[in-house]
Amino acid sequence: MNFKARMITHEVISGLGYGLFLAVQGIFFLEKGMDLWMIGIISGTIGVAAFMFELPFGAAADIHGRIKIFRISVVVHIAAFLIAVFSTEFWHLLVVAALMGLTIALRSGSVDAWVVERINEQGQGDKLQSHLGTFQASMAAGMAVGAIGGGYIPAYMPHTDLFTPSNWNLLLVVALSVFHLLISPYLFSEGERTPLPEEHDGIKGQMKEALKFAASSPVIRDLMILGATIGLTMATLETYWQIQLTDITGEPSYVAFGWITAGYFAMAIMGPMLINMISESLNISANVQVKVLPILLGVVLYVLATRANFGPFIAVYLTFMLVMSMIGPPSEALLNNATTDNIRSTMQSVSSFVMQVGGVISTFGFAYVIKIFGVGTTWTIIASVAVALGVLRIAMGLASSKRG
Repeated sequence: MNFKARMITHEVISGLGYGLFLAVQGIFFLEKGMDLWMIGIISGTIGVAAFMFELPFGAAADIHGRIKIFRISVVVHIAAFLIAVFSTEFWHLLVVAALMGLTIALRSGSVDAWVVERINEQGQGDKLQSHLGTFQASMAAGMAVGAIGGGYIPAYMPHTDLFTPSNWNLLLVVALSVFHLLISPYLFSEGERTPLPEEHDGIKGQMKEALKFAASSPVIRDLMILGATIGLTMATLETYWQIQLTDITGEPSYVAFGWITAGYFAMAIMGPMLINMISESLNISANVQVKVLPILLGVVLYVLATRANFGPFIAVYLTFMLVMSMIGPPSEALLNNATTDNIRSTMQSVSSFVMQVGGVISTFGFAYVIKIFGVGTTWTIIASVAVALGVLRIAMGLASSKRG
C-alpha cells in the first residue's frame, strides 16, 4: 500500500477501537456500580492525567521519535483496558482513568505530526487540510463500524454478575490494539529522523520553546481558546449522553446505543468532507471557519439540552457531531501551517493540553451541578459559555486586525 492507504488503515484501526468502547462507555461505568458523580470524577481524572503529561510527552516525541512514543501509548492503552475489565471498585477505575489519560498524552501529536511532515516532504503542503480531512473521516468510519459492532457484542455474548456485558467490548479493543502494535512497522515504514543531542535542549527546553512560540503567535493563541471550548463542550456530552437518553426513554438496548454511536461517527465522516467542499466552493478561509463553527456548536448543544423525546434528541445529537467534526480540518491546518517541524509534536500536545483543561473544568467543575440540577441544565450552561467564548474570539480577531 502507498503512504495514504497505510495512514487510512492506521486511522480505521484506531477508530474501530474507539467505537467499540464509546458504544458502551456510559453503560460500562453504570454496570460497574458507579454513581453519576463518580462517573464525572473518573472522566475528570482522565483529563487531569492527560494534561499533566501532554507537554512532556509531546516534547519526548519530537526528541525521541513520534512512532516510538505512539507504540508506548498502545502498550499503556492495553494495560488500562485489561485492568478495567477486572475492576470492581471506584479506586480501580480511577487507576484505569489515569492510564487512559497517559495514553491520550502519549498519543497526542505523535503520529499526526509524523504524517504532516510526510505530506510536506511529498510537496503536498497546499493540500494539507484535504489530507487531514480524509484521515479524520477514515477514523470516523472506523468508529462507526466499531460502534455498530460494539452495540451487538454485549447483547449476544455470555456474561455473569462478575463479568458484565460491556467487558467484551474492552477485551476486543485489547486484541485490536495488539494487532495494531504488531503491524506498526509496516504502517510507518518510512521511519523517522530524530534530532541529535546538540540539536535540542532536552524535554524541558523543548517545552519552553513551544510555549514561547504559542504565546507569541496570534493564530496559536486563538486556537488555544478554541481547544478549551471544544474540551468544555465535549467532555460532559461524551460522559452523559447515554445516561441522558436513558432518562428520556427508559432503557435503550445495547444495540440501540451502538447504532446511535455509529450515526454519531457517520456525521464525523461527513463533516470533514462537507467543510472542505463548502470552503473550496465559497472560498472561505480556515480562519473564518474556526471562528464561526464553535458558536454554531454551542447553539446545537443548547438545543440538545432542551430535547425530551427520543427522535429529536438523536437528530440534534447527530447534528452536534457533524458541526464538531467540521472544526477539525481547518483548525489542524492552521496549527500545522503555523508550526515548524522541530516543535510540531510539542505544539500539538499544547493544543491537546488546553482541550484537556477545558474537559477537566467541564467534568470536575460541573459534577456537582449535574448532581443538583441534572444533565440538561448543565449542558445549557456549558452551551452558553461556548457561545460567549466564540463571540469573544471574533471580537479579539477584529481588534487584532484593526491594530495590524
